[in-house]
Amino acid sequence: MLEAAGYRIEDFTGRRILVTGASRGIAAAIALSLGRAGATVLVNHAPDADEAVGQADAARKLCRAIEDAAGHAEILPGDLTRPGAGAALASAALKHGPIDGLVLSASVQIHAPFLRQTTDDILRQFQINLIANIELIQGLLPGMIAARFGRVLGIGSVQEKAPSPEMPIYAMTKGAMRNLIENLAVSYAGDGVTFNNLAPGLIQTDRNAFRRADAGVWAQTAQNANPMRRAGQPEEMAAPALYLLSRGAAFVTGATLYASGGSHIAAPAPMPAAAQHPPQGMKNATE
Repeated sequence: MLEAAGYRIEDFTGRRILVTGASRGIAAAIALSLGRAGATVLVNHAPDADEAVGQADAARKLCRAIEDAAGHAEILPGDLTRPGAGAALASAALKHGPIDGLVLSASVQIHAPFLRQTTDDILRQFQINLIANIELIQGLLPGMIAARFGRVLGIGSVQEKAPSPEMPIYAMTKGAMRNLIENLAVSYAGDGVTFNNLAPGLIQTDRNAFRRADAGVWAQTAQNANPMRRAGQPEEMAAPALYLLSRGAAFVTGATLYASGGSHIAAPAPMPAAAQHPPQGMKNATE
């Protein structure tokens, strides 16, 4: 076992894991933790997407960080918004050797109400959030079945349970992926391959950087996002992801682990401050 950020993690030495959309955000934190734990990490990224947000070197920086931690990383560029890109990425990954872990993190969000989502918007989200993932699983699953071992982890969203009207198609695709993961978990439970889903809530990444243009608005957004009254950090997604990818999670399949600060729970309205404590001298009814 290894020690990292205050928690103990399994040794992933000898494991080869492909992480899609790995250059930034949640996927980068997971990829870095996998590398530190000894895995060979195949870092997929879309160069044009990284350049568009001013992070053209993100994949190379991540790989250097993994190498500096005595891990091993290989870059596999590929824009999963393009038809056939998932199948092509699976083939490219297998040229580097057998793959026993797959993290499906790459996705796209279109922020627009339902009636303003165009056909192109919808197809773009379908392509990367669903079709590319299906192609990747179809390409890599046979090798896992043959080896009698594999871990497939979808990076979902709290919107599977609490969809936002701001991103209706995105929320739908995440719900569809969860359904597929549960279906495949049942279908391949006897083959040593597990399928699980990690569903984050509000996580502070460059994807939502536009929300931080006004610090006061962001502070209020974060406070209202969940019962913990804060945004999560990408690094906080690594431990639950590595657990679901570990050999030790062999009896866990078809599960969704919410890493949402409690935002997936329908919480009651906050209690008024004056009602949070009983009057002086009044005892709790259970005492």
